[in-house]
Amino acid sequence: MNSLLFPIVTEEAALPFYVKGVGGHENQPYIARPNGYHDHQWLHCTRGKGMLHIDGKEFVIPRNAGFFMYPGVPHRYYPVEEPWETHCVNFDGEGVIPLLNTLGFGMYNVYYFDDIRPLDNLIHDIFIISQSKGLMSGHRCSVRLYQLLIELKALVREKAGRSDASKLKKLQPVLEYIESNYQNNPTIEDLSSVIGVSPQYFCRIFNHVLNIRPFTYLNLYKIQKAKEMFLNCPDLPVKDVAEKVGYNDPSYFCAVFKKHEGITPLEFSRTIK
Repeated sequence: MNSLLFPIVTEEAALPFYVKGVGGHENQPYIARPNGYHDHQWLHCTRGKGMLHIDGKEFVIPRNAGFFMYPGVPHRYYPVEEPWETHCVNFDGEGVIPLLNTLGFGMYNVYYFDDIRPLDNLIHDIFIISQSKGLMSGHRCSVRLYQLLIELKALVREKAGRSDASKLKKLQPVLEYIESNYQNNPTIEDLSSVIGVSPQYFCRIFNHVLNIRPFTYLNLYKIQKAKEMFLNCPDLPVKDVAEKVGYNDPSYFCAVFKKHEGITPLEFSRTIK
């Protein structure tokens, strides 16, 4: 690819995701956008090396690296090792922002992968489809664009998972401690001391690795044990179950249970009898 295509937006405007531009440069020229771009954009490098300036920061963009940004984010980029070959897709749609929020993307993100080909193949597919004049080309591009965003998130998670493996291993004693002491309502200080770190650092790595706050996890574990008690002892009063899993206030236990399960403990108990 050494050109950019800008599909005519007709029926695509009714789609939740639609492509507004796709293509590439065998040697990416200097780009400066003090007011940002007017579409969402993903761009990655397949050869050479470039430099991205954004939000007062500098990022080297070598082969197998890329960046995403929302519209209106000021930036500039240029080659530093030529030829700097880049491929990109610009897109919009009413479903884009909700999906990006769900996937956890910020106003801009820079990523470094071991192999960019899964993303590059999808951009190449979008480029080929955009060249056709078929009535359904916009829909097919929409499908590939959705796949691209999901694949991008999958690659990000895969790489993060490898780096988080050691942290998850470090947290394992905490999870085991919760299993043995959940009914005693351990504090953040209790949990962090299990692995010998500060409460602040513990909360940060717990939330980063498990994508949940420690107390939320503790409550979920208590609710799980409560459900097991209702299943094994269906005639056990709610207040007794609450006390056994560490809730001194049955009303609070009911509120937490309903928040996570969508029904009250009593309603849950009745469904399994």
